[in-house]
Amino acid sequence: METCSHKHSQLQQLTYKNTAFYAVVFTVAFGIVEAIFGLWSGSLALLSDAGHMGADALALLLAAFASWIGRRPTTSKHTYGFGRTEAIASWLSSMLLLVVVIGISIEAIERFRIPHTVASKPVIIVAIIGLVINTITAWILNKGEKNLNTRAALFHVFSDLLGSIAVLISGTIIYFTNWTLIDPILSIFICVLIIIGTINLLRESLRILMEGTPTNIDCNKVELTIKSVSGIQTIHDLHIWTLTSGMPLLTAHVVIEDICLLQKIIDDLRTVIQKEFGITHTTIQVETMNQTSPCIDCNNL
Repeated sequence: METCSHKHSQLQQLTYKNTAFYAVVFTVAFGIVEAIFGLWSGSLALLSDAGHMGADALALLLAAFASWIGRRPTTSKHTYGFGRTEAIASWLSSMLLLVVVIGISIEAIERFRIPHTVASKPVIIVAIIGLVINTITAWILNKGEKNLNTRAALFHVFSDLLGSIAVLISGTIIYFTNWTLIDPILSIFICVLIIIGTINLLRESLRILMEGTPTNIDCNKVELTIKSVSGIQTIHDLHIWTLTSGMPLLTAHVVIEDICLLQKIIDDLRTVIQKEFGITHTTIQVETMNQTSPCIDCNNL
């Protein structure tokens, strides 16, 4: 049964890798199509979405690369493994999007000064195709594992989806009213959508890289919980951080009353920390109130 389950898991991973590959291919191909039609039609919104999709394609490739690197076994030089590549890739992806936003914003401001003629029909057609492709890509990615990288990739695709909707609205309004200023206006709207999500991803990736406390764990509550364990006098040097998404770590120094209860206290600590906070990787350094005093009961044994 274990063998069958393992093979099924491998098959799922292989299927996901294949579909993720197709997602990248679709994104790159359609991004090129959008860029060509954006230049031809004069639509900044379409060019903005093309640039966004290009950044998304790179983000998907970064996510796949980070996932592959992150699964490599630990080495003597990298004893924690390579899981942190996920946060690095997410940070790079976020910075790339911010660069795209700056470029779009500069061009949009220029379009407000000097309006451009926009061919609305090709904009509408390409936007509809983009809606379909982005919906399929989002569905593919949503079937995979959930971590910081895939969340970043999903955000890229969902913002692309909203971008396609904005482009469709822009093309429709221009077609019926010939009001070309809607093009840079919705381009700025796309930029705002990108910035909102990018800041959150950037903040989370930086928190991991800076070894900040996980957002779902209250350090003060952890300290109180540890102090409540029978036999513990006090605690100091408590550190909680995240190695990669879903992998929190904890180290602490605890002072105990009775050295004879050392193993029981450590077992109780690990149990309560895992149960209450989901932290499975803990390192506890034990100290006694009087480091030099022997344990008479233990010695008698």
